[in-house]
Amino acid sequence: MSIINNVKWAAFSQLARIGSQIASVTLLARLLSPSDYGLLAIAMIFTNFAMLFRDFGTGSALIQRETLTEGLKASVFWLNMALGGLICVTLMAASPLVARFYAAPTLVPVLCLLALSFPVSCSSIVHQSLLERASQFKRIAAVETVAVVLALIAAVAAALAGWGVYALVAQTLVAAVVQGVMLWAMSDWRPALRPRFDGLAEITKYSGNVSAFQFVNYFARNADSFIIGKVLGSAVLGLYSVAYRLMLFPVQNMSHVVARAVFPLMTQAHQQGGNQQLTDVYLRSLSVITFGTAPVMAALWFFRDPTVAVVFGHKWDGAQLLLAWLAPTGFIQSVLSTSGSAFLATGHAGLMLRYGVIGSVLQVAAFTLGIQFGVVGLTQAYLLATALNLLLTMWAVLRLLEAGLPQLLRAIGYQMLAAVAAGAIVWGGDRWIFGATAAAGHEGLWRLAAQYALFAACYLAVMAVLAPQKMASVKAMFRGKLSRAS
Repeated sequence: MSIINNVKWAAFSQLARIGSQIASVTLLARLLSPSDYGLLAIAMIFTNFAMLFRDFGTGSALIQRETLTEGLKASVFWLNMALGGLICVTLMAASPLVARFYAAPTLVPVLCLLALSFPVSCSSIVHQSLLERASQFKRIAAVETVAVVLALIAAVAAALAGWGVYALVAQTLVAAVVQGVMLWAMSDWRPALRPRFDGLAEITKYSGNVSAFQFVNYFARNADSFIIGKVLGSAVLGLYSVAYRLMLFPVQNMSHVVARAVFPLMTQAHQQGGNQQLTDVYLRSLSVITFGTAPVMAALWFFRDPTVAVVFGHKWDGAQLLLAWLAPTGFIQSVLSTSGSAFLATGHAGLMLRYGVIGSVLQVAAFTLGIQFGVVGLTQAYLLATALNLLLTMWAVLRLLEAGLPQLLRAIGYQMLAAVAAGAIVWGGDRWIFGATAAAGHEGLWRLAAQYALFAACYLAVMAVLAPQKMASVKAMFRGKLSRAS
């Protein structure tokens, strides 16, 4: 299996999710009230937190482990079922307290119903992990695509029937049930009917570190919103949130797709060929990620004024200045996102946790100090902390892989140079023709579309000149095979 084959199907699955989310908002927002979405948003605070403990890192452990016994797979299955049941019972028990705190009695049945999705989804974690371990991303993509489409159809039907917030609950439950049933059908593995928990000690340390990292990362990623909302208020938080989401959406999706697709390949490379083969897979995956994130973040930086004006309107003025600092932060985060796969593939989950804690401390400290200078000061401190975290973490990754800085720069340097060059050329040309005015409305939309289209063409042209071998690899992607030259 190649990196590109895995990435292609993982990307297809992610695009299906994104398309479903867009369609869901477009269709359901016309059928449901803001209060319905508000109730679900409150419930999701607790279900998203519970997701951190859904499998205790056992899914990654199954993919990373060199040999798997039937006993270990069965033990992980029953552990996940126990965790799913515990989360379900805990959410149900807590629902009256949550409803009382928010003065929203409807939260009791909403949380109780959403809680039922955890035992269902936990029942198929082993099956999905085994499919990912075997790089069966085509099958997984089919499962996830069918699940989100059927869930959307169910939600629309329920909304038309007047179910209100329960239409959104139905969407979650249908997705969980369909995905669980299909994963069982796709996988040949079946657990022993008798519960067993032997062999878990072999993976407890690894999976525990993975779960702890997710826990630490969750709080670090939400600390900025908490601090801004507390110190500067909801209006400033809204401005920051728009800029942050504009940066995070492409980075998170691109990085998630590639990281998910290459993890089993990196694990196999480490087991079969040692560090040399692992380093090759890692650097190629980093090259694929930055081939997309470098131009996207550069385009957001160069065209941040017209992007905010046209897409969001002038009432969001101020988000442009935040994007100036968040765009480079996003690119750095896309590079950092690959470090977790390197740590996990080599069995160093504890090292990943250690550097995760360091990165989280740096982030929270940056937010705390930066907020003293306003929201712009916070974003500036965020960039500095992320850059420092990159230096520390990549030093550890390169040392682990026995690789050097020149190899890293060859993997990402051309993309960075091409993105900056393309942005400077198109931005400079636009200023020369139209001046400094950032047009809005219909005229501004066409101008912005032309800017992004010209930027993309210019980026590819510069890449073809600077790194023809990498461009050959991109062309091979669409032919279904990957050039080793990347």
